Amino acid sequence: MFMYFVRKQRVSHYKQPLKMNKTVLKSASSHSLFQEISENAEYYRRKMTTPNSSKGKWYKYTDTDNNSQEISFQTNSSVNVELSLKINGCWEPWVYVKESTIENGGKGLFSSRKFKNGDTVTYFMGRKLSIEELNNKKYSKYAMENVDPCDKKGRKSHWYYLSHLINHGNYLVANLQFEPNLVAHCIKPLGQHMEFFVDYQRPIFCKKCHEHRKESGVIKWKRVETKNLARGTMGKCCKCKSTKIKVIVKECKKCHKKLCIDCYDYFQKSI
Repeated sequence: MFMYFVRKQRVSHYKQPLKMNKTVLKSASSHSLFQEISENAEYYRRKMTTPNSSKGKWYKYTDTDNNSQEISFQTNSSVNVELSLKINGCWEPWVYVKESTIENGGKGLFSSRKFKNGDTVTYFMGRKLSIEELNNKKYSKYAMENVDPCDKKGRKSHWYYLSHLINHGNYLVANLQFEPNLVAHCIKPLGQHMEFFVDYQRPIFCKKCHEHRKESGVIKWKRVETKNLARGTMGKCCKCKSTKIKVIVKECKKCHKKLCIDCYDYFQKSI
């Protein structure tokens, strides 16, 4: 599992805890289920992390290494697990964890069933990061937006919906996309036992160029962020200095130096 990504958006998707919508949870489609959870994220996060408070209601975990016995995070945090959801009143194997297909990629997330283009797959759950934590970069490598699935010491606190184990893939291979409310849907059809990939889209800055930028009313000298280029752009990369013509995905807004898709992937996985 590679590092996930944090964007500097102040998206507050947590609302005041509401009463659990039992009708939705008992007879939900995956879309309505994750939509309900995203609208009441903190409430459901607490339900999941409180021992025995919500066991068996809309999700369960099984140990895929040991005869698929139902387990809890508190006693089996390091095993490979499969998440099942209660969809339309029936338990349905949903996603599972195993070694990634990426070399040295650690764990990855795989499909337990077929998914169509546009299907809702998962939700990124965790504790909400404070503005101070975001500004001081006090979050784990698994954090996304302003949500961290780990505690303040960087320890995983729950499996949640396993979305923090999704590895990076550029736009050529990405098959999943997160919306601003942190609900993810397929952007390509997936067969059973296929690995999920999402483009981390971490910002990449030019090492050479700087500019004045205003942050919180203070003008600061900052590195210039690269911009996205149109898909299918071809050219020579200024990072790897290859003589070959490659797919180019980024360009400095100031000096116009270009970055190929291979170097882009390297930065997304290593930042």
